[in-house]
Amino acid sequence: MKSILNFIIVFSVGVLLATAAEAAGFDCSKAGSADEKIVCGDSQLSRLDELFNQRYAAEKKAAPDEDNVHVARNFLADRRDCADDRSCILSAYLAVLWNISPNKNDFMQGISARSLAGSQLPEAAIPAKAGHCATTSVLEVHPRLGNGGAADDADFDSGTGIDYANDGYQVSYNREEALLRSKPDDPVTMCLIEIDRDCGPDEGGKLFLVTNGRTGESWILPDAQHKCGG
Repeated sequence: MKSILNFIIVFSVGVLLATAAEAAGFDCSKAGSADEKIVCGDSQLSRLDELFNQRYAAEKKAAPDEDNVHVARNFLADRRDCADDRSCILSAYLAVLWNISPNKNDFMQGISARSLAGSQLPEAAIPAKAGHCATTSVLEVHPRLGNGGAADDADFDSGTGIDYANDGYQVSYNREEALLRSKPDDPVTMCLIEIDRDCGPDEGGKLFLVTNGRTGESWILPDAQHKCGG
């Protein structure tokens, strides 16, 4: 009986290890770099890696151009630079999935700026490194194209902008309902998830994950209307 029990335990452990090794979008038995090892040992990151590979393959099939390859190369470089920093690695996945996904929110599944921040002690200043977070508050939500007067509801159909008390800013070409439900003075957690490698140090190109502490809603948006602040 004892030998049978030992066999069951060994078999169960083997199944769990095999499942973990196959969860990510790459062969975890060959993981060599620090970032790959972190992904393989983390169920959430492994799920995101598998999702990235699926969506990248679909995007490449739909539009087999150099742009998709360039996005993937930048992502892998960002992830590699994170080494064993889990918050940084998670940020890299959120950024690339936001960039390649038609639906910008369907991959979040329980992820928020607060969960990304983890045990960090966020400061008030705009975060300057991927995976780092800040606490601030909403200053104003406004149409992307302001006319200097009071905003009508229809004005948001051309895009939405949001200003924060720490001088942070996000903007979208779409009507963003989560932003419209935000109010001045709402507390928010803001995490930097990407600094675009194609942008110069003074050109912006930053992507932020923000969670509203009052509504509980989260969103990812850039800090400029055009790539690299153009």
